[in-house]
Amino acid sequence: MCGICGFMSRGFVERSTIERMNMNMLHRGPNGDGFYFEQHIGLAMRRLSIIDLEGGWQPIYNEDKSLILFMNGEIYNYVELRLELEKRGHRFSTGSDAEVIVHLYEEHGADCVSALRGMFAVALWDKQQHVLMLARDRMGEKPLYYYHDQKKLLFASELRALLSSGMISRELEPESLNMFFRYQYIPEPYTIIKSVHKLPPATYLLIDESLNIQETCYWRLEDSPVITGDPKKIIEEKLNEVGRLIIRSDVPVGVALSGGIDSSLVAALSSRQYGQQMHAFTVGYQGSPKSDERNVASRIAKYLGLVFHEIELSTKDFTDAFPTVCTLCDDPISDISAFGYYSVSKASMEHGVPVLLQGQGGDELAWGNYCI
Repeated sequence: MCGICGFMSRGFVERSTIERMNMNMLHRGPNGDGFYFEQHIGLAMRRLSIIDLEGGWQPIYNEDKSLILFMNGEIYNYVELRLELEKRGHRFSTGSDAEVIVHLYEEHGADCVSALRGMFAVALWDKQQHVLMLARDRMGEKPLYYYHDQKKLLFASELRALLSSGMISRELEPESLNMFFRYQYIPEPYTIIKSVHKLPPATYLLIDESLNIQETCYWRLEDSPVITGDPKKIIEEKLNEVGRLIIRSDVPVGVALSGGIDSSLVAALSSRQYGQQMHAFTVGYQGSPKSDERNVASRIAKYLGLVFHEIELSTKDFTDAFPTVCTLCDDPISDISAFGYYSVSKASMEHGVPVLLQGQGGDELAWGNYCI
């Protein structure tokens, strides 16, 4: 999962503030941490090791160490990007997917994020230009919260990490509360805290040493080029390509398998490319109500040759875990599936499978409909 945080100030940045913010994201990155400090800026991260377990520690630098990078997420097309960058003379010091970003930045500046395929939240400090870049992936899979006033800027992967700095008022935003009751979540750029914002998807910020902010949207779905050709063939080719890209990992990869079309398709595409036996994790409920999908999921897992794990949940399990799940949600969200995803993710880690693929988003992409 990983998590990043930072503090930029016109005055002196205290190391203890960054350390406190970072420690509040320990659950996001149990494998270790990384820090970078100058007089007016401090950056940090918690790491969940996925790619280049030994050499991929952050911060990541470019050749002359004028660029300092912290990233939460994964760049799926890093192998292809690295080959192109090496042909242009760039020298890599790690096998990390994150390192392609600093070299792309050397080539294209902040617009480098347009070349990235993946889920990410990025903080990159340009020492020569005295500019901090904060960026978020196209669909907003990875969160990034920030606070800004005339004297300081703070950011973090989680709202509670920001609040742990002790520098931000906890005053609630009434309009955000209204939006939560209407939409069952709080859309970007709003948060439940009045002075804190979420960086919108497909957006980057450039913050100079005077704390001036320039915001840029680098991609819009509406601007995507029209696709011509046989839709069935094109979609099949793209899905197979995605299945190959998303399994790049130096640790075991599993799948949250519900038995629905979304997760079953992810399981089929990824397991075909994986080259090892993949583990599948499914939740069910006491008494096996109609919403229990274990029977279908187990048949799909057997057909695909997956190691199948089922987790049965009870009402007591839900009530006992409710405070924890609400805390981990960070920003308020009314999601009936949150406890189920929490449970399969917990089981996945307990079985030594830290990367868990999911089928979320397929319904939304197809406007709730499928044409098979």
